[in-house]
Amino acid sequence: MEIFNFSLNSSRPQWIADRPFICLIFILFMLSPMLSAAQGYIEGVNISYEHIPMKIDSSAGNQKFTGNNLKVSATIPIFLKADKSRYLIVGGNLEAFNFSGTHPDFEVKRVYSISPTFGYSTMLSKSFNLTALLTPTMNSDYKDVKSSDIKFGAIVRGSWKASEKITWKAILGYRRQFYGPQYVVLVGMDWKVNDKWQIFGDVPHNLTASYAINQKMNTGFNLFVQNSTYRLNNMDRYFEYNTVNPGLFLERYVSSKWAVRATAAYTLIRNMEIYNKNDKADGFVDFYELGDRKDPINPEVSPGLSFKIGLSYRIFPGRK
Repeated sequence: MEIFNFSLNSSRPQWIADRPFICLIFILFMLSPMLSAAQGYIEGVNISYEHIPMKIDSSAGNQKFTGNNLKVSATIPIFLKADKSRYLIVGGNLEAFNFSGTHPDFEVKRVYSISPTFGYSTMLSKSFNLTALLTPTMNSDYKDVKSSDIKFGAIVRGSWKASEKITWKAILGYRRQFYGPQYVVLVGMDWKVNDKWQIFGDVPHNLTASYAINQKMNTGFNLFVQNSTYRLNNMDRYFEYNTVNPGLFLERYVSSKWAVRATAAYTLIRNMEIYNKNDKADGFVDFYELGDRKDPINPEVSPGLSFKIGLSYRIFPGRK
């Protein structure tokens, strides 16, 4: 049952279509650079820009083109107790994914995502935290926005601080995608191995092994997985982006709280697939597909390198 229904028959305003990145940056500065849950540290704001060279091998000749993905996220806690043991979470994530070049066998030009976040976090004991998040998303090419573009998801996360050096996490969640249901099952950790090494992440979604070169520079390994779908205006098809990116990073703190990170990755899985609206899967567990779905209507996009640059505002608990 739909709570509301709206449809914009015309495309979004032209200045938004021509300048999506500028719009996202403007919205970023409307968000307070406060706290956002992250592994290994508390992250208030994150801006990342990813450049993805791509190729389609076809009988008519190779098609080479590029993808450029801009993401912005920020979160604000609203504390309910003076000791900060209970708080509400309000934030959002924005994405603009643009494809340039000549790619007649790949019809996607631009897709966007807006995903507000609402949640509640509480300390059930001195060592155990429970957090619940509601994450509605609106993913499409934004050429004709509909209420059916909005998909809801929710996760519950438990964190147990086993010692001063290691915290364990378990995450369960559910997301509605255009292909059907997605079930989220993650096991996380935040482990300070020694003064140089730290390992943190929520497997299999992300994992980082960080080595401190000095007080201002870190390097290491990063694994990132994304599974997203976006409705396309053309015949209500949908675009699925399913990727597994292991890579190496180098980061430098430009101040005590602001860090710049550069990452070079090689995509092990790069499913950039277009489906008709009735082509459904039985579901996904994280990025693993269940059941037999019809083949996508576009040729396979070859795996390859990707390059990302990011800027983040970080807060380290206990550090002044």
